[in-house]
Amino acid sequence: MQNIRKELVELISKAENILLTTHISPDGDGYCSALALQRIISFLGKSSLLVTDDDDLSRYNYLQDGKSREKRFHELKEEEQNFSLAVVLDCNSYDRLGERSVLVEKAEKIIVLDHHEAENGLIKAELSYIEPSFACVGEIIFSLLETEINRMPVSDRLFVCNCLYTTILNDTNNFVNTNTDADVFIFASKLVNLGVKPNEQYRYFFLQHSAEELRYIGETLSTIELHYQRKILFMYSTLVMSKKNNIDPESIMNATRWVQGIIGIEVITYLREEKEGVYKISLRSETIDVNRIAVRYGGGGHKQAAGCYFYGTLVEAKDKLLKDVINALECHNG
Repeated sequence: MQNIRKELVELISKAENILLTTHISPDGDGYCSALALQRIISFLGKSSLLVTDDDDLSRYNYLQDGKSREKRFHELKEEEQNFSLAVVLDCNSYDRLGERSVLVEKAEKIIVLDHHEAENGLIKAELSYIEPSFACVGEIIFSLLETEINRMPVSDRLFVCNCLYTTILNDTNNFVNTNTDADVFIFASKLVNLGVKPNEQYRYFFLQHSAEELRYIGETLSTIELHYQRKILFMYSTLVMSKKNNIDPESIMNATRWVQGIIGIEVITYLREEKEGVYKISLRSETIDVNRIAVRYGGGGHKQAAGCYFYGTLVEAKDKLLKDVINALECHNG
């Protein structure tokens, strides 16, 4: 870790202009890690630009203090698309960067910090630290740059710590996922000692729902089907649901959290229609390695939680995914 930290700080210190980015459909780990790292980079005397797509990131407004530098990819002028250093967080594959992959490919040097298994289209980088033993990328950043964080002015340090605490909430689902270990609690306790208020962060991240959002979730839950001796839970959301409730599904916590813990369920398969003929797939399981299934569709993630995209109809997606999940369960059960 000490060698990686040294190389990380050296690459940042020598860079003229720095790109920060994460995977498509950024979540509370990738996006909030980027917010935190940007503030640390600023403390180190360098400027950086966080580039995302056109996702609705308003659910993270509670973290903003007006100092972050962000732009959407389509807003970048041609002369703004060249970086001396690109830092990719919570992602190790060009395939999961979408159109922003061109920015990373053109960068003079690249850093990858990730905790997912190696995926398709692996990014070649000067510094690539991919370690699945970490619960979230925020934990990696803190482990590498704890000294710098402790030296920051109080307000900036608290901003960083609140962002990093959000990465924990996102990727452990408030300490209930199987990746919650002793190291996660040690990490969280350090953040609390630096000023984070867990009750506030939990409320901001998990409980800021509108009535329309809950109605959307309710309609999604009404689609629940049980398959394979009630071991597989299948559900979906449609564009009609989101339009009827006048919401952007990207701004809503993944619906799978509402069905985790149902008795007897070994695999959760959730399909969310992004646009006509395009479905975002979320897979959850404590029994089988769902990452192996997601990789077949060009996605990835963790053994217990992974995602991908499916192009086709809802019926086609359901049939193919259920076959894959059933085959995986049958192989697991011998």
